[in-house]
Amino acid sequence: MKRDQPYTARVKFFPSSFSGLAFFLRMGAVAVLLLTSCSAQDAKQKAPNTILRLTLKPQWDASGQVEGMRVSYELAGRSKRRSAPLSLHFDTLQPALQRTQDQVTDLVAEDATGPITFRLPTERRDGDAQNQVWQTTRPVRGSFHVSYFVPVAAPLTSKRGPHIDLQAAGKGVSGAFVSFLLAPLLQGNFELHVHWDLPAGQTAVSSYALGDFSRRITLKALRTMLFLAGPLETYPSPLSQGGISFYALGLPLEALAQIARWASKAYDAERTAFHGAAGEPFRFLIRSYAGGPITSGRADVRTFMLYMPVGTNPDPLALHSLIAHEMVHSLIKDLDDAPGDEGDWYTEGTADYFAIVLPRKAGLFDSCDYVTVINQEAAMYYTNSLRNVPNQNLTKIMWSGRNAWTVPYARGALYFADLDAKLKEHHAQIDVLDLVNETSRRIRLGTPANNQVWREVLASRVGEWAVSDWTFMLQGGLMLPAGAFGDSVKSALISTGFFELGFMKPERLNTGSEVEQVQPGSAAARAGLRDGDTLTQSFDLNPSYRSFGGAITLHVLHDTVPKSVTYDPHLGFYPGMQWSLSSREGSISSCRKPS
Repeated sequence: MKRDQPYTARVKFFPSSFSGLAFFLRMGAVAVLLLTSCSAQDAKQKAPNTILRLTLKPQWDASGQVEGMRVSYELAGRSKRRSAPLSLHFDTLQPALQRTQDQVTDLVAEDATGPITFRLPTERRDGDAQNQVWQTTRPVRGSFHVSYFVPVAAPLTSKRGPHIDLQAAGKGVSGAFVSFLLAPLLQGNFELHVHWDLPAGQTAVSSYALGDFSRRITLKALRTMLFLAGPLETYPSPLSQGGISFYALGLPLEALAQIARWASKAYDAERTAFHGAAGEPFRFLIRSYAGGPITSGRADVRTFMLYMPVGTNPDPLALHSLIAHEMVHSLIKDLDDAPGDEGDWYTEGTADYFAIVLPRKAGLFDSCDYVTVINQEAAMYYTNSLRNVPNQNLTKIMWSGRNAWTVPYARGALYFADLDAKLKEHHAQIDVLDLVNETSRRIRLGTPANNQVWREVLASRVGEWAVSDWTFMLQGGLMLPAGAFGDSVKSALISTGFFELGFMKPERLNTGSEVEQVQPGSAAARAGLRDGDTLTQSFDLNPSYRSFGGAITLHVLHDTVPKSVTYDPHLGFYPGMQWSLSSREGSISSCRKPS
């Protein structure tokens, strides 16, 4: 019997307290018949459990734009009689994001005895989440019914972390379930049934299915599920039952097809490298809206969502690198990033490293592309003034400044490049890909997904020298991976400046933002930027983070007068490493200028 097959009729006649020998004594022949048709594990799966029936209904305004999500659910199933009120939790998305109007409204609830009211919400920390907590004014009896509305978030916010917030896009709505979910902290697996209430001709896709679905799931997995709902563009046509498929809101079909052609090849290369089954479905979601200039992505299990600004044509190499990065997240097991675990060096480092080397191995990056993306990764690390911050302190600072978040990405990637080069130097019979696949295997078998699992893999498969190198990296030691990235490139020590923009605010350079706290004597101040200048054009800082030098130009309104301010935001002289093509690959001067 399938795990998700309904079993209510089979269990509802039997008292939940019956088990083992007592069940046989009280039920006799009925029990014998039941047990001959089900294994012990099957029977355990069919025991009464928590059931969440979730209905999701996007709400459109008169202009045809989605204005929010109407959420209703029933929470049912066997539970102990509660003597205390029930708490519902709503993730504030901090510190990576800042909720604006996307808050819980129109909250209504009832149980078997009648309507339920709530106390004023409070905030508290639950593990690695900062939650808004709504507590009922009395205990809940029987099935619990809840209904509420969450408006879409503002498209431009003061913080722009992962793309999990509730956003309108292309006459539809998108995000992760955490963007609208107000629910108890359910423990373990529970039975989930999701129904989308949509107009005719529209549909929804999520991490686990196209349209409605039922499955057993954990609360963490439910919160991280990604989705699009509305008038979707899809590719290919017709959609395949297995393999990779593409869905978009706000993006023309021709643009979706163009992205899909490269991404399909990258997916095949990565799926093979990470031992994924050929027929397993993989869902590639795209949302496009006016949410700022930076193309970005968010991964979930065998799914990821790409954000593309409306009307932009991103650099193909940057877009391909981002796609390859997010696919890695979807295909391997990550380490926890909660305080005390600090696994971003692995989670983001593996994604950045394999997004460089696997497309190259598959022939999707030519030599010029390859050396360019290596140097972009290197610049993101060596020009970062926080590059020596110990790993245990990174979670405290990752969202504290413009490029603080890049440290675990680039440091992790260069660590893996260094490790792979040293494995070859030691004539090892394994490489970094083997070690990462072994780590994923252990996590899937139940090993806790923290730093210890990687330490154990290094100790058992490589040796103490590898553990020592890893510890050096975690302590903030400078990675200088000479000989890394294969024979087609060569490395050289260089001196480079740290990226310093020269003013504190705004963190995100969006049109209409006002410049504040220009640092006296900085390159920005010398170029004429002043407090109170207003940006007249948004500016994507990511290319500057990935550059060893070069000027930027900010367009501002200075005392009502339009002005262009140009300067190089790299200051000082610090050791780093840069790559060029090896002699057999030709000269880097024949490539486009590396950034």
